[in-house]
Amino acid sequence: MNDMPRPADASEGDRFAAIVEHCEDAIISISLDGSVTSWNYGATKLFGYQAHELIGNSITRIIPEGRHSEEDAILTQISKGEIVSHFETLRVRKDGVALDISLTVSPIKDQGGRVIGASKVARDITPRKRAEGARQKLIDCSRLVGRPFLDAVVEALAEALQVRWVLLCDLHPCNPNRARVLSAWSDGGRQENFEYDLKGTPCANVLVDEACIYPANVANLFPDDALLTEMGVESYMGVPLRGSKGGSIGLLAVLNDKPIDPSLQPLETLELFAGRAAAELQRLAAASANERLGRIVEDAASETFVFDAHTLKFILVNRGARENLGYSMEELVELTPVDIKPSLTTEAFMDIIEPLRSGKKTVLHFETMHRRKNGTDYNVAVRLQLLNDDAGAVYFAAIEDTTERDAAARALRQVSQRLDTVLSNTTMSVFLMDDRQQCVYMNAAAERLTGYRFEETLGRPLHDVIHHTYPDGRPFPLHECTIDRAFPEENQVQGEDMFIHKDGSFYPVAFTASPIRDEKGKAVGTVIEVRNIAAELQAREAMANFNASLQSRVAEVMAERETVEAQLRQSQKLEAIGKLTGGVAHDFNNLLQVIGGNLQLLQKDVAGNNRAEQRVQNAISGVSRGGKLASQLLAFGRRQPLAPKAVNLGRLVRGMDDMLRRALGESVEVETIISGGLWNTFVDETRVENAILNLAINARDAMNGHGKLTIEAGNAQLDDRYTRQHPEVEAGQYVMIAVTDTGCGIPAEMLEQVFEPFFTTKPPGQGTGLGLSMVYGLVKQSNGHIKVYSETGEGTTIRIYLPRTKQAEADRPVVDLGPVRGGSETVLVVEDDDDVRATVVEILSELGYRVLRARDAASGLAIIESGVAVDLLFTDVVMPGSMQSREMARLAQERLPELAVLFTSGYTENSIVHGGRLDENVELISKPYTQEELAHRLRYCLDGRGPAKRQPTAKESETHSQPTCYKVLLVEDEVLIRMSTVDMVEDLGHTTFEAGTAREALQILEGNQIDVLISDIGLPDVSGASLIAEVQARWPAIRIIVASGLSVTEAVERYGLGNSVTWLEKPYSQADIERILGVQTEET
Repeated sequence: MNDMPRPADASEGDRFAAIVEHCEDAIISISLDGSVTSWNYGATKLFGYQAHELIGNSITRIIPEGRHSEEDAILTQISKGEIVSHFETLRVRKDGVALDISLTVSPIKDQGGRVIGASKVARDITPRKRAEGARQKLIDCSRLVGRPFLDAVVEALAEALQVRWVLLCDLHPCNPNRARVLSAWSDGGRQENFEYDLKGTPCANVLVDEACIYPANVANLFPDDALLTEMGVESYMGVPLRGSKGGSIGLLAVLNDKPIDPSLQPLETLELFAGRAAAELQRLAAASANERLGRIVEDAASETFVFDAHTLKFILVNRGARENLGYSMEELVELTPVDIKPSLTTEAFMDIIEPLRSGKKTVLHFETMHRRKNGTDYNVAVRLQLLNDDAGAVYFAAIEDTTERDAAARALRQVSQRLDTVLSNTTMSVFLMDDRQQCVYMNAAAERLTGYRFEETLGRPLHDVIHHTYPDGRPFPLHECTIDRAFPEENQVQGEDMFIHKDGSFYPVAFTASPIRDEKGKAVGTVIEVRNIAAELQAREAMANFNASLQSRVAEVMAERETVEAQLRQSQKLEAIGKLTGGVAHDFNNLLQVIGGNLQLLQKDVAGNNRAEQRVQNAISGVSRGGKLASQLLAFGRRQPLAPKAVNLGRLVRGMDDMLRRALGESVEVETIISGGLWNTFVDETRVENAILNLAINARDAMNGHGKLTIEAGNAQLDDRYTRQHPEVEAGQYVMIAVTDTGCGIPAEMLEQVFEPFFTTKPPGQGTGLGLSMVYGLVKQSNGHIKVYSETGEGTTIRIYLPRTKQAEADRPVVDLGPVRGGSETVLVVEDDDDVRATVVEILSELGYRVLRARDAASGLAIIESGVAVDLLFTDVVMPGSMQSREMARLAQERLPELAVLFTSGYTENSIVHGGRLDENVELISKPYTQEELAHRLRYCLDGRGPAKRQPTAKESETHSQPTCYKVLLVEDEVLIRMSTVDMVEDLGHTTFEAGTAREALQILEGNQIDVLISDIGLPDVSGASLIAEVQARWPAIRIIVASGLSVTEAVERYGLGNSVTWLEKPYSQADIERILGVQTEET
C-alpha cells in the first residue's frame, strides 16, 4: 500500500480521481526515475503544460537549471518512505516564467508496501514571496533617509509590482492643487522630478479617497490628463500619504501599460510603503522648517541667546546679539549671562530665574543692563523661558535693546513734566501719546471732556478709548482715523470729528494733532489739542442735524459707489466688445483689400462693356461701404490709427457749416455757438469732423428731418467731484463740443446701450448701429470723455470733452487730388496674406513700378540685405513670426538710409501706433484702399513730401566712380539668353566672355582678368551658387551679379546667398543691366 488515501471500491475510486483532477492545487505523481505518471487540472493551470505533454516525460522539464540535485535528494527521501512537507523552492512554467512554490511530496507504495513512486502537491506562493520581498525592501529602505530613501522606495515598488512607472509626490506648499514629484521611476531607471496640476488626473482622487484603483482604461476615464494617453498608461493605483493629523500630504502611485497583476498584492504593498514614506516626508518637512527657523533666528535683528540650564554657559547666540555685544561665538561659549550683566551677581541672577526652575512660571519678563566687549552698556528687556529637548534643559532668552525706547520715554517724561506745569489749569483738553500711540498724559480739562481719569487711559491707544465707533454704530478702524496720521506721517493734522464720552454719548470736537520731536528731529510721540464745539453747533438741534447729515452722507456715498460701479462695468463691457470688433475688422479689411483691388484691375478688362462696367462699379461701391463699416468698427475698438494735431474746434465747426446744411436738409435749423477764447485740442481733425457729422445725422433722424440742431463749442473744467462720479475721467481742462437736438429723446433704459456696436432704434435697413460706437471709440482713443443727456420727448444732448493742448494750431495738410501717377521705381511689398500680396503686386505693376515681394518680415529683410536696389518698402503692420514690420523697417533703413517706408493694415496693434496715435514720421494707409489712394500715397512718399526718396548707396556710388569699361564673364546655359545678353552688355561698351557651364567659366577665369561675373543659378554641371562661392574664395575682387528667374526671396531662402551679391531678376532689359553695372551708355 502507498501512503496516499485509497478509495474503498471502484465507484469510490472514480470519485476520488475526479476530486484530484479538479483540485486547484497542482497534484502530480511520478515514478522513482522521475517520469510523470499523472497530471491534474491544477498542474496544467499552474505550469501551463497539458497532461499529455508531461505524462511519460521527465519531471525535470519544470525544474530550473541548477536544482536537479534538489529533486534527486527529494526522491532519495521518498524511496526511504519519508514525507517532504512544505518545501519551498522554484519551478518553471511552460512560458519560462519562474514560480515560487510550496511542495509537499509523499511516497506511493504498492500493495506489498514497496515505494514505487511519489505524489507531489504544489502550491503557488509567488505573491507571498514577492510581498515578503517588498517588506524586506522596505526594511532595507528604512535604513536610509532623505532623497536616497525616496529613490529606493520607487525602485523597490517598480520591481515588486512589475510596473513601468512609479511616482512619489508631495503637495506644493503654495498651491495644494499642484503636486511636486519628489522621486519618479520610469522604464527601469529614475527620472527627473517635475511638477504637475492635479485637476483632471487620477491623482486628484487619491488625495480625497483612501486609495484609488483603475485596473484598466484609465486614460479614457481621465481625458483631460494628456500625459496618460501620451505615455500609453492602461492601469493606475495610488494611495495617499497621510500626515500625523490625518490629512493628505502627498501620494504614492504606480502606473503600467497593462493591468497590474492582482496576485502581487499591489494595494497592500503600496500601503506598506506609504506609511513609511509619509513619515519620511514629515521628517524632511520638519527638518526643513527647523533649518529655516534657525536661519530666521540667526538673521533676526533682535538678540537671541540659548544657554545651558546647569552651567549657564552660552550654547547659541545669534548674529544680532554677537554684533551688538562685539563678541565672537568662540568667545561667548566661554561666558554666561552674568558675565554680560554688570549689575547682577550669579546669586542675584539665580534668584531672578528661580520661578522658572521651580516651575512656578513658564515665562519671565524683566529689564536689566548688558555690557559690550568695549565696555559700553545698554538697557535691555528680557523674555526668558526654560525649555527641554533631547540634548537637555536650556534657557531661551529673547532680548530687546531698549536704548531708543528709553530715550523716547525720558523725552516724553520731560515734555510731560513741562506740559503738566503749563497745562494743568488750561481749559484746552490736551493728550500726549508715545511712539506706540499709547496715552502717557492727559490734563484735567481732558479728563472733564472725556469722562475718564488719566489712570484709566494710561498705556492705552487714545483711539480705542474715545474714537473707536462711528455715530451710526459702525466700528471706526484705526487706519481711517485722521488724528492717528500725525505720528506716522510726521505732520500736523487738524479737523473736526466726533468723540465718545465715557457714558457712551457722542460729542463734536475740533482737534489739532502734532508730532513731538526729540533733539535730532525724530518723532517720538504726539500731542493732541481738543476742544468741545457743541455750543458752536447749537446744542441738541445742531447735534441732530449733524447726525442726520452723517447718515445722509453715508447714503449718498453708497449711491455714488453703486453709480461708479455700474459705469465701470459698462466701460469694461465696451472695452471687451472693442477688442473683439477690432480683431474682426482686421480680417475683414484684408478680404476687402483683395476684393477691391481685383475689382479695380478688372475695370480695365471690361472697359467698353457697359453692363459689366456697371456691375463692377456696384461691387466697388459695396467694398467702399464695407470699408466704412470696418473703419467704424476699428474706431469703436480704438484700433483706428490717429494722426492728431493741434486743432481749434471753433474753426472746424464753422468750416462744416455748408456740409452740415446740405446733409441735414432745409427742414432742420442749424445753430452754432462758439465761445470766445476757445482752447485748442490735440486730435485727428478728419476723425473729429466725421464724428460731428455722425452726431448731426443721428440728430436729424431723431427729429424725423424737422427740428433744430444746436452745436456748441466751449472750454470746460472737469473737477475732482465730477471725476469721482466718472472714475475713467481725469480731472483737468477740456474743450467741449455739445450737439443738441429737439427730437424724440432716448428712453432711460436704453442710455447705457447707445454706444454698443450695432445697437440702433431705427427700422431695419436704415442704420448700422455703428455711428455712435465710432464716436465713442474716437473720444476714448483721444483721451477724452463723452456723456449723453436725454429725456423722452424732450430731445438729446451729447457732450464730448477733448483734452486741452497749449500747442498752436498746426497748418492743414495739402492733399494731392491730381491725376493718378505711377512710376518706375522699385517697390518691395511685404504682406503675409497671399491674396492681398498678389493683388497689390498687380496694382503696382500696372502703375509701372518694378515690384519685389516677400511673405514675412524676415524674408523682406533678406531681400534688402541681398543688395538689390529698393526705393520704397510697402509692408503690412501685422506680421507672423518673431520679427515684426516696424523692426524690419528700422533695420532696412539702417542699410538703406534713404529708403521710403509706407505701412498698411486693417488693424495696427501697437507696433507703429502708441496710445492710439501714429508714431512720429510714420506713413500709414489703412485697408481697404483704392488704386488711386495707393498711387497718390506712393508718389507722396517717393517725391519727397513723405520720407525722403532713396539715393544711391555708398556701394553704388563707389561703383559709379569706377572705370566705365568692364570685363564681364557671362555664365548662362541657355544659348539664346546668352547671345542676347552679350549683345546688350557689349552695346554698353563692355568686353564680354561667354560660358555655358561652371567648368568653362573657371577655365576662363584662370586665364583672364575678369571684373564682373554675371551667372545664372541653374547650371548643367554644378549650381551657380557653388560657382559663386568658389569665385568669391579665389577671386574676391570680382563683383558678382546673380541673374535668375527665381524671386529674390526664393533664391535667398533656397541658396542662402547674402548681401555679397547683386540680384538681376529675369526677364531683364538693357536698362536693368546698365543700372546694375552702374555706368551710362556712351552716345555714338
